[in-house]
Amino acid sequence: MRGPMKFFSIIIAASFLLFSAGWGVGGTAWGQQDKGWTWNVLVVAPEGGWEGNAGKSVHAALSWHEAEIDESGTGVRGHDLRFVYLPSMDEGSAAAASLPADKHTVALLSFAAPEVDRILIGRAATLGVPLMLAGGEDVSFHRADGRLLPFVFGLDLFRDYRSEALAAYAVKTLTPQDHLALMGSRFTVHQEREAKLCQSLLLDAGFMPMPYWVDASVTDTFALLAEEVESSGQGVLVAFMGNMAAKEMWRTFMRTFTPWRLWHCGRPEESFLSFHGMVFADQNLFLEKHGGFQELKRRLWNTRTLQVPDSVAAGRADTLAQWLLQGLNALPGPLESLDRPALLDRLRRVERIPFGNQVLDVNPELQRPRRRQVYILEIRDREYFLLDTLSIQGPAYFSY
Repeated sequence: MRGPMKFFSIIIAASFLLFSAGWGVGGTAWGQQDKGWTWNVLVVAPEGGWEGNAGKSVHAALSWHEAEIDESGTGVRGHDLRFVYLPSMDEGSAAAASLPADKHTVALLSFAAPEVDRILIGRAATLGVPLMLAGGEDVSFHRADGRLLPFVFGLDLFRDYRSEALAAYAVKTLTPQDHLALMGSRFTVHQEREAKLCQSLLLDAGFMPMPYWVDASVTDTFALLAEEVESSGQGVLVAFMGNMAAKEMWRTFMRTFTPWRLWHCGRPEESFLSFHGMVFADQNLFLEKHGGFQELKRRLWNTRTLQVPDSVAAGRADTLAQWLLQGLNALPGPLESLDRPALLDRLRRVERIPFGNQVLDVNPELQRPRRRQVYILEIRDREYFLLDTLSIQGPAYFSY
């Protein structure tokens, strides 16, 4: 038995030396499986944390992608990808929260609230990684001088898309002979700019909108304007004012029994549900019902038994993951180290990203989708009723 035992000992020793040298089955270096061969993606939790419905759904969608990459055999350009889940943040904690980024960190994904995202922009700039927002409607990607921040990306069109959407709906439902008026608040952060953008779009379409520039805090102004509007007969007033001012304008219309309709260029919040007949434009409110995310929900369950209680949150996570993966896979040359400027360039040129029943192309001049479906809504019986769905292009940066 001495011969067989000696042979067996040699085999064991050789195997030990082989694996100690860092080689595994199939000649794959263990060094390629350590953290140096793994790309990390930091993920900021949505409001409610990872135990809430949105958090569970985001985690499920990203876990699905991580498992698919692990089992592909080739990874992402030969690299593993790991999502690192960070705690939820608020405006008070975001500036000091731990962001464990290093040379292997490829991106920061945020599902947080807008006020947190604004703080993360400054932090991502110092980290040198792309910041990809699951939303971004209320977050500007431009510096004060109008220049685009090169490292911030988002799935939502910026809030001025409503000017484009309401102008497009006017073109579809009104004629240039119909009475159309715009009311904008002077000296406000957004409303004056958005009103002027809408005015420009309507003029280009052949309309002659009557502009009214008001101080939204002076309620007597609304009554005077209502009288002037009413004297013009039936028409549409597009309001670019704060929510309180828009509600006061609606009440003025109701008191004077004017046949004019009020379109509000603001977010359709629950507090508006008693304001019958008011019209809104929104890219997100009906995503759960009309966004087409049920197929993603079925895929995650049927392939990996992953539960998705919030299909829209899962859809946003799935789309951000696909956007990032396309950017990484498009990087040129061998990838021994990550070329972050090249990654930023590729991310702003990605095309055909699935987002429920939409397919998104990235606009490199805005670093957001070129187009999104926008829902035109009217309040009926204390509910938002879908009037129309329009494909709206995000406006170019517009400033006065």
